Amino acid sequence: MSAYYFPRPGTSQPVSIFDSSQLAVLRKGVTAAQADEESQQQVAQQFEALLIQQLIKQARQTASGNGLFDSQAVRMAQSIGDEQLALNLSNPGLGLAEALIAQMKQAQGINQELPSQRTSIDANTTRLPHLRSDVGEKGRLIDAPSLTDLIKKLSGSASPAERIASAVKGAPKHITEFVNKMRDAVQVAAAETGIPAKLIMSQAALESGWGKREILLEDGTTSHNLFGIKASRSWKGGVANITTSEFVNGKMVKMKQPFRAYESYAESLTDYARLISTSSRYESVLQASSAEEAARRVQEAGYATDPNYADKLISIMAYFDAGK
Repeated sequence: MSAYYFPRPGTSQPVSIFDSSQLAVLRKGVTAAQADEESQQQVAQQFEALLIQQLIKQARQTASGNGLFDSQAVRMAQSIGDEQLALNLSNPGLGLAEALIAQMKQAQGINQELPSQRTSIDANTTRLPHLRSDVGEKGRLIDAPSLTDLIKKLSGSASPAERIASAVKGAPKHITEFVNKMRDAVQVAAAETGIPAKLIMSQAALESGWGKREILLEDGTTSHNLFGIKASRSWKGGVANITTSEFVNGKMVKMKQPFRAYESYAESLTDYARLISTSSRYESVLQASSAEEAARRVQEAGYATDPNYADKLISIMAYFDAGK
């Protein structure tokens, strides 16, 4: 369920103020040279509502835990309530929209006093009745930062791999250690190839058992092969010969197969990303509209013989999303 606020500037179609894809629309509205005053007001209020929602969301994540009443249904109800709270707070607003409008006018060469240039504000006029107090009545707003910088921070302050690492805080130690160890290399691989970071991390976790079930060399050291990539005749690197369980004609059978060995986990991640992004066999993976759909296409391309492979990947992705 999404709350709807003002229509997109220049149209009559309402958009969800909590859809992060609308940040590009807001940016366009800010930079439009001929943007009228009404459009500027809409952009500023949309941005303020979106920022409030993000603040509430972060506060909720910080306070969340494995309580007695913690469940998917409770989290959904909290999310709906938080959206409504953000909507209520954004009207009449907290004063941010006013500052943004002043900045937009200055960018267009129209002189207008910024809130930060005023000596004081009546803080209670921007608060809901049940939030009013004597505190802050004589407060002064800090200098308003660049609106473009604010949008940039809101939309790109954390990479997908960093958000995964944040989501698993409080998880079992071996999971957090694995994610923290891999996240930088995962982000590099995702950025270079366009493969979703969630898919890369999920496959690495599934194939290696969160790093606890790695492919080992004969001397007992790790091969750094996170993805179970087999060594074909064209492979020029090291090899680890391992007995594996594979589905053949619907039955699980044991067989010994050669797997690639790497010098580091980063090399393993790079090789995996290169395989998925350059092989015509996995071309459809890059065309997927979501990480979950990409997981389905990985299975369809025959990456693994397990008929439940995609479902397992998607379950791990859901774990990342929920932080549970």
